[in-house]
Amino acid sequence: MTAGSLGFSYTYSVSYHLLDPAHIEHGVFGVALPQSIRYARANISYVDDESGERLTGYIPIIIAKCGSHLKEEGLQVEGIFRLSGSAKRVKELEQIFDSPEQQWGATLLWDGYTVHDSANILRRFLNFLPNPVITHQLYQPFRDVMSKLTVISGDKSNKSTQERISAFQTLIERLPLPHQFLLLYILDMLSIFASNDEVNLMSASNLAAVFTPGMLSHPSHDLDPVQYKISQRVVEFLIE
Repeated sequence: MTAGSLGFSYTYSVSYHLLDPAHIEHGVFGVALPQSIRYARANISYVDDESGERLTGYIPIIIAKCGSHLKEEGLQVEGIFRLSGSAKRVKELEQIFDSPEQQWGATLLWDGYTVHDSANILRRFLNFLPNPVITHQLYQPFRDVMSKLTVISGDKSNKSTQERISAFQTLIERLPLPHQFLLLYILDMLSIFASNDEVNLMSASNLAAVFTPGMLSHPSHDLDPVQYKISQRVVEFLIE
């Protein structure tokens, strides 16, 4: 189930919106998503393929910058999201993307930084969100889709997959808009990497293992490997 199979077509713009530093109390790391995109955001829009309706919203600048850099330079890099970048450079990137004085990284050119640095800082931002991409409020409903619609052999297999897609479409529309746009962007990006897994070795399963903590997690299940596996399977299905 790729982002495209959700029935949406995407267009991205490169315009950024920066809040006057005088009106900013915090950085963007570890801050609730609706608050962080007030500070620094990039335009994103999608078209509902059924209704033709276009919706426009925002994603954080750090996601737009890292996503663009990774898609341009990292698609063919083996283990792109698994290998560590330089701890020193990743810390520098965190300070840049967290700083209004540096325009939240909007003008960053990536000189001196690797795609592994970019991948690491993107994951760090997601992992630091106090409410994950798929919010705590919809944590269990998303997981229930996988556990209650069990795919079986025979003619009903495809039907079960379509039922899951339909159920996930409905749940995504229930997410707060900032989380909805961010989820759709991340899924779109990860599906591109998964389609190149013969080279980068980042299959949907491998990507889900890396991204589940920032996308679908809950404090009550953080230390439970069984519960983590359920969430990981949801993220894998969404990427596929």
